[in-house]
Amino acid sequence: MLIWFLAANFALAVIYAVIKGIRRQGAGMVAYFIFLPGLGFVIYFLPGLLRSFLERVGIDREAVLTHAFEIDRQPEHPDMQEALNVVPVEDAMAVSGNTEKRALLLKQLKKNLKENYKILLAAEQDEDSESAHYVAAAKMEIYRLQQTQWLECRRDYEQEPGDPEKYHAACTALMEMLASDVLSAREQSAYQKRLCDLVQKQIDTEESEVFLKEYEEYLSALVELGRYGEAEAFWQKYADRARSEASYHTMLKMFYRAGERQKFADLLDDLRQNRQVRLSPKGLEQLRYWTARLAGSAMDD
Repeated sequence: MLIWFLAANFALAVIYAVIKGIRRQGAGMVAYFIFLPGLGFVIYFLPGLLRSFLERVGIDREAVLTHAFEIDRQPEHPDMQEALNVVPVEDAMAVSGNTEKRALLLKQLKKNLKENYKILLAAEQDEDSESAHYVAAAKMEIYRLQQTQWLECRRDYEQEPGDPEKYHAACTALMEMLASDVLSAREQSAYQKRLCDLVQKQIDTEESEVFLKEYEEYLSALVELGRYGEAEAFWQKYADRARSEASYHTMLKMFYRAGERQKFADLLDDLRQNRQVRLSPKGLEQLRYWTARLAGSAMDD
C-alpha cells in the first residue's frame, strides 16, 4: 500500500509539473509534493478549496482572509532602523558618539521642539560642547516662545479681567512656564508668586470659575515658596474644592518638610478614608508605604 501511495503521489506530481510546463508556469512545488507525500498536496490546495467554499456560502472572503492571515503578511525580517528607533533617547545619547549625538539632537528637535526638548535636557551638561550648545539654544527658544505666550495672555487678561477665558489662558501660560524646566530658581519663584496672585484674585472675584488644576498649582506654589502657614490655611478653607491626589501629595510633602509628624499622619489617614479621591498606581503605592512606615513607628514607640 505504501508503495502504491508513493507511486500515485509521484504520478500526480509529474502531472502537475506537465500542466505547469504547458502553461509556462513555474513548477517548483513538485519537489514539495515529492518530499511531503500526500500532505504537500493538502497544504497546497487547501487554501484554494477554502476560498471556493467561502464564496459559495456568501461569506466576505477578503475580510476573513485579511484578519485571519494578517500576521503572515508581515515582513519576515524586522526593519533594523525602525527597531533601533524604539530605544529611549536618553539611552541612545549615552552610547552614541559625538556625531551621532548631534544628529539625534537635531532630529528630535526638528520633529517638535515643544514636545521633545525635555527629554534632551540631560545633554545640556554633555562633554560634547556642540551637543550642549544645541540643547541650550533649544531652551532659549522654548523660553522665548513661552514668555511671548505669557505676555500676550497677561495683556488680554488685564484688558478684560472679568473674562473667565482670559483668566484661564493666563493661568495655563504661567503653569506651562513653571513646568518648562527652563527657568532659573529666581524666575521660578517670581512666576510662582504671579500665579498665586492671579488665582487668589480670581477666588476673591468669582470662586466658581477656578479649576481644580489651578487650585492644585496654587497650593503647590505656596509650598514651594515656603509659605506654609498660607498653604495650610488655604487647604483648610478650600479642601473640598482642591481635594485631589496632587493636593494631598503637596500637603503631605509640606508637613514632612516641616517635621509635623502628627499632621502628616492625620492627613494620611484622611486620604486613606476618602473614597472620592481616586489614586494612581504610584499614589496608591506611596499611601501603602507611608501607612506601613507610620504603623511600624507606632509599634516601636
